[in-house]
Amino acid sequence: MRPVSLLLVALAGLALTGCPDRYRRPDDLQTDPAPYVQAVRDRNAAVHALAGELALEVWRGSERVRLKQLFAVQVPDRLRLSALTPFGQELSVLVSDGETLSIWAQDEKRFYQGAASAENLGRLVPVPLEPEALAALLRGSVPLLAGAEQQAVTWNGAEGWAVLRLTRGDVEEQIGFEPEHRRIVSLRLERAGKLLLKARLGRYDGEDPRTAMPHRLRLEAPGADATVDVEVVDVTVNPDLPAEAFTLEPPRGIAVEPL
Repeated sequence: MRPVSLLLVALAGLALTGCPDRYRRPDDLQTDPAPYVQAVRDRNAAVHALAGELALEVWRGSERVRLKQLFAVQVPDRLRLSALTPFGQELSVLVSDGETLSIWAQDEKRFYQGAASAENLGRLVPVPLEPEALAALLRGSVPLLAGAEQQAVTWNGAEGWAVLRLTRGDVEEQIGFEPEHRRIVSLRLERAGKLLLKARLGRYDGEDPRTAMPHRLRLEAPGADATVDVEVVDVTVNPDLPAEAFTLEPPRGIAVEPL
């Protein structure tokens, strides 16, 4: 058989069998979902609060915007984001106590308030995330799908991590873990097979898997044609945050507008 024919046969074989996994599945891979669920709970207990500075690149199609934000988060669902001008002045503030979300747009002199929903958070972060989910991701964690009817663990050989799959009805949450330390490296949320959100976490620091912090985060929302690259520039783990950090009142003379 001529060399060209041999090449065609080889390519045909790859097409039929699929490309081999880049990473071999560990022989001792834990396939019981319980330890992975516990790893998420352990992290939430170990890292209950976080504060620092973020550098963001927000992509909408081919358009890019760079932002700086100060942030503070606290379990289970408290979030504060302050967008800064290039000169470090506060431009807008978003605060969520888990139920109510408030936004003070200083440049517009307008104050908005509404439910702590993904749609309302999208005014500052253009991806479909509940405030609780964003607060968890910044802490290197994820909110576990409530009321999951099915739980399973699979191996992602292309990326080299274990995947915890939680299913409730037509909603599936896929959480990627490093197989050794069980640090969270990815989140994928689907409904009826349609991708809603994809997140990647990386560049962890620290040896303790419960408290090591990710310094890179990528959020992708295919439906919104948006990608957000987040770099954690500065961070303090478990600071003493006062309750007032997660409340926001309108300035005197400014009317509250519904979100």
